[in-house]
Amino acid sequence: MTITCTMQSASFVVSESEIRTTIEQNQSLISDVQRGEEQYSGSLGWLDVRAQKIDELVRVANRVNQIAEVMIVIGIGGSNRGAVAALQVLKRTSSSPTTLYFAGDTLSSTCLADALAVIEHNSVVLNVIAKDFNTVEPGITFRMLRSAMQAKYGTDFEQRIIVTGSKGSGQLYELAQQHGYTYLPFPADIGGRFSILSPVGLFPLAVAGVDIQNLLKGAFAMQQKVRTIQGIGNPAIGYAILRSLIRKKGIILESLVTFEPDLQHFTRWWIQLFAETEGKTDQVLFPIGFSYSEDLHAVGQYVQQGPRILLETFLDLHYAETNCMIKPSNDVVDGFSYMDGKPFSLLNKAVYQAALEAHSKDGIPCIELNSDCSLNAESLGGLFYFFLFSAYLSARLLGVNPFDQEGVEQYKRNMYAGLGKSGYTK
Repeated sequence: MTITCTMQSASFVVSESEIRTTIEQNQSLISDVQRGEEQYSGSLGWLDVRAQKIDELVRVANRVNQIAEVMIVIGIGGSNRGAVAALQVLKRTSSSPTTLYFAGDTLSSTCLADALAVIEHNSVVLNVIAKDFNTVEPGITFRMLRSAMQAKYGTDFEQRIIVTGSKGSGQLYELAQQHGYTYLPFPADIGGRFSILSPVGLFPLAVAGVDIQNLLKGAFAMQQKVRTIQGIGNPAIGYAILRSLIRKKGIILESLVTFEPDLQHFTRWWIQLFAETEGKTDQVLFPIGFSYSEDLHAVGQYVQQGPRILLETFLDLHYAETNCMIKPSNDVVDGFSYMDGKPFSLLNKAVYQAALEAHSKDGIPCIELNSDCSLNAESLGGLFYFFLFSAYLSARLLGVNPFDQEGVEQYKRNMYAGLGKSGYTK
């Protein structure tokens, strides 16, 4: 997969010479990031995808396919968002006897009831994912669903529980050892939002029939490019530097703009990746997402004539196109005869160009990330890796630690106190 970072529609805000100068000024840091900084070695397990071994994942996935109609994946945030995103993109090219059902990402009692109904009416396996297993949503959901599994399957229920957790420590690992649950590793040197290309994301996708070997193949191909190519010809460097410079011009929001509804969960994954990785300073872009053309009918007016605080990053991917031609309407005059004989896929391309031109000409800086490949498991792996590396580099350009997220702990302390957890007070 090749990604090109096209900067022309942002040139009125940041010139190419500024980009090149900034790259030169930060060359030492960029090279350190490409190698993997020693100070963050405990968080860089994702940087070389060749470290990921999949034989055991495939073996366990095959067993799940033999015994379960549904696998309920219990996790939140980085523990499940990547798999949700990949499954939405690849659902038309993946087949499996086992359907994935995602739970543990909300405290809604209605959603809990829905998950319990899945257990009641289907043969089920649980896969609970957590690095530390102290987060309320997956923790309490696992308790409730585990109880339902025991009631349904009796003494055999433990054979239907798979835990993905930190090896050698933590409650999940201890539970697996005590009760004989199948155990898969949540690598100690990979954080949740960086975990899609680890067992955390790969195992559920293997159960769903995704070709995880090709996913990793595409990721490795992208790894070789972004970790070796120097200068503005490296799309990840260009993207990270351009984002940094645009923020310094007073822009405070970045929207990832996609043109396929199947990328909506990918956008949510991207939002978490950049929000948690960079969000430790007031000099950071706030990540949001638009799905065009639909959102042009919701936020298009604001984008066109609202305050100039927005950067749009257009994700231009070659989706598998159907041979659907627009036929003339001979019986009804509907006002759309100017489209007669055109391929339906042309409409999305026309909207892409129209929005890009209208917004950039009215003062909205736009970055284009263009791909030359159809979106499949291999190219999606490359896309995941591109953004993982870009987020790492972007955070380092800001001077922040890409791998912590201390800011989320405050609300948790308040919640624990409100729920009466020992050691917490308001």
